[in-house]
Amino acid sequence: MSNPQERIRTICRACGHGGCGVYVAVEKGRPVKIHADWEHPISKGYTCKKAHAAIDLQNHPDRLLHPMQRVGARGEGKWRRLSWDEALGIVAERLNRIKAESGAESVVFGHGTGRDFHRFLYRVANLFGTPNVLTPGHMCYLPRIAVCKALGMEIPLVDYDNQPKCLLVWGSNHLISNPDENKGINLAKTMQAGTRMIVVDPRRNRLTDKAELWLQVRPGTDSALALGMLHVIVKEGLHDREFVARHTTGFEHLCHRLDEYPPEVVERITWVPADKIVAAARLFATTKPAALQWGVGVEQNVNCVDADRALIYLVALTGNLDVPGGNVIFGIPPGVPRAKFSLFDALPDTQRAKMLGADRYRLGATNLKGLMCQIIKE
Repeated sequence: MSNPQERIRTICRACGHGGCGVYVAVEKGRPVKIHADWEHPISKGYTCKKAHAAIDLQNHPDRLLHPMQRVGARGEGKWRRLSWDEALGIVAERLNRIKAESGAESVVFGHGTGRDFHRFLYRVANLFGTPNVLTPGHMCYLPRIAVCKALGMEIPLVDYDNQPKCLLVWGSNHLISNPDENKGINLAKTMQAGTRMIVVDPRRNRLTDKAELWLQVRPGTDSALALGMLHVIVKEGLHDREFVARHTTGFEHLCHRLDEYPPEVVERITWVPADKIVAAARLFATTKPAALQWGVGVEQNVNCVDADRALIYLVALTGNLDVPGGNVIFGIPPGVPRAKFSLFDALPDTQRAKMLGADRYRLGATNLKGLMCQIIKE
């Protein structure tokens, strides 16, 4: 008589972006099948091939299960298996030798995009004594976090559950590359519901073909395009005056800056026709609610901090910040503690001062870790 399958409700961690909801069928303590969870609020019953391949990856004969050390001449491809104690001893001895010779700050710890283990890496760096940690976030998501924190808020995310009537998709090929905060199925359902869509992307893709307006921006000119749209919105009085009066400072300085970016000037900078800039600005400002789905394509150019800031202004000044169907600021889910494990902010001031780039880049480069330390500390 065969043992019945047990179904365990959990999430897939193949991408590290919050996880799609799945059920795992288990027999004799081992997973045998993965099913989508149609009641999951984020993935809504959809998963990609990586979720269904997770069992094959776990059981693959080539999966690395033990520490290995290369032996022999370089290029021979010979390896020997080590115990964990031996492997950790070799790594610790070599790291401590470098620390003794050149100081702890001479070692930069780096990690990939696994998400869940980054706190452990920061803890190791803290104990070792180096302020220098390199992560994918420095060319991906951290500029956005830095700007939002500087403005006193968390990242404003699209409220797909309350159906935006207009969606500005900026540097985000959402249907094939799920971002941190949402899954592509949410955008797909929004499109099916008839949401009007503006797409900003240098390349043609499935979204540009579906868009009401496609702004084929010159790479690296996102800030200018955002300022050009803001110019139209403010000069035509399409902005949310109540929001400006109650929640902003320095609006007059922004207006003065926008004088330099009329659509005709922005066209020369961005290669986007001036009439399309005007049409996009009017559509986004007058269709309620509207939301910005921005991708990390924005962060992967040299003026990313200013681009992020201008895009947040675009959402806020059109009355779409933290409103249903706009870009909302979600709180920490119940039961999720603030991350204090890393203790990275506990480094002595003498060591934190040795952070690479700290003397030149307040919100950029490696120094973004300092801001993350403050986030963790809070």
